[in-house]
Amino acid sequence: MSRYRYRMRALGCASLALCLLLGFSSVPAYAQDTWTRHTHIAHGMGQLDGVNTTNAKEAFVLNYEKGFRVFEADLILTSDDRLVARHDWSDYLTRLLRQPVASEQKADEPMSLEQFKERNILDRYRPLEVTELLSLLQAYPDAYLVTDTKETDPKLVEKQFRLLVEAARSMDSKLLDRIIPELYSPDMIRQVRTIYPFSSYLFSLYLSSLSHDEVLKEVRTLGIKAIAMPTERVDPTWMRRLQAEGAVVYTHTLNDAREWEKLRQMGVHGVYTDELPPTIRRTAVSLKESEGLLEMKTDMTAVSQPSILNTEADNEALLSVPAEPFRISWLLERVKAWLNLNGSV
Repeated sequence: MSRYRYRMRALGCASLALCLLLGFSSVPAYAQDTWTRHTHIAHGMGQLDGVNTTNAKEAFVLNYEKGFRVFEADLILTSDDRLVARHDWSDYLTRLLRQPVASEQKADEPMSLEQFKERNILDRYRPLEVTELLSLLQAYPDAYLVTDTKETDPKLVEKQFRLLVEAARSMDSKLLDRIIPELYSPDMIRQVRTIYPFSSYLFSLYLSSLSHDEVLKEVRTLGIKAIAMPTERVDPTWMRRLQAEGAVVYTHTLNDAREWEKLRQMGVHGVYTDELPPTIRRTAVSLKESEGLLEMKTDMTAVSQPSILNTEADNEALLSVPAEPFRISWLLERVKAWLNLNGSV
C-alpha cells in the first residue's frame, strides 16, 4: 500500500477516534468552562507550615503559587456575630493554631472579632474576617471561593449568608460570581437561593443520609452540577449516573496520590486536599480585538498530577488507559508514531 494511502487511512482513524473521545468524555461539558475545570480544591485554604485548615491569608497566597485556583474556606460566627475564616471554636484547634483564649473566655466558646483578630495564627499569620477574605478574590481574579459554613440551623444559615452577600456587595457584587456555597441539604439549597441566586452550588453529602436515588432526584430537581462527598461514598456506578445528569463529583479530604488516582479512575472528577499539588495546563486562546488583530492569552487550569506507580507494569497499565486530561494528546502521539513507522511502506 502506498505511503499516501497509509497516511489517509491514519488520518481517518485519528479523526474518528478524536470524535469518540470528545463525544463520550467522562467529564460533562459543564466542567469544561466553569470553576469545575479545576480538579483540586485547597482544603481550609491549603496546608501552611505543615498545618492544615489554618484559613490564613498566607495559606491562600502560598497555595495559589502552587497552582490552586479553588479555595475552600471555613466560615463561622464570632460571639458578636461577625463572620470570620475559622474551622471551629474547639479548644483543640485553638491550641493547634496557637491562638490562646483570653483569660476571661472559656475553652470551646467563640471569640469576639477583636479577640480573634488580635491573635495571629501560628504566632505570625493573619486571621481573616469576611471582607479580608473577599479581598483575596479581588487581588486574584482567577480564584474561586468555596464556603464551608458548617451550620444547618435555618436562622444561622440566614445570618451567615446575609453577612457574606452584604460584604461582597459592599466591595464588588461581581465577587459573588466566584463564590460557590457548599450546602448540606436540599432545604438549605432552597433557602440560600432566596438570599442570593449564586451562579453555582456544591451539594455536600457529608451530613446527608439521602440514598443514591434520592440524591439523583434532587440533582435533577435543583439543577445541581457539582457534588462533594466523603471517599467512602464513592461508587463507580453511582459516579456514572451522576455524570449522566451532568454533575461532577469532588471527594474529601485526600492527601494520598495513589488513592486519588484510584478514585479518579472510578469517575471522581476532583478532590479536596491539604497538600496534593495540582499541575498546570496552559492553553493558548485567541481573542479578536476591534482592529481584527489576534491577541494571545494563557488560560491556566489545574489538573491532576499523575501518581507515582510502583512497577513498570503499573506504568504500562496506566499508559494503556490514559487519564482524561491527557487522552487527546496521548492519541495524537500514538498516531504520529504510527505514521513514522509506516511512512516508508
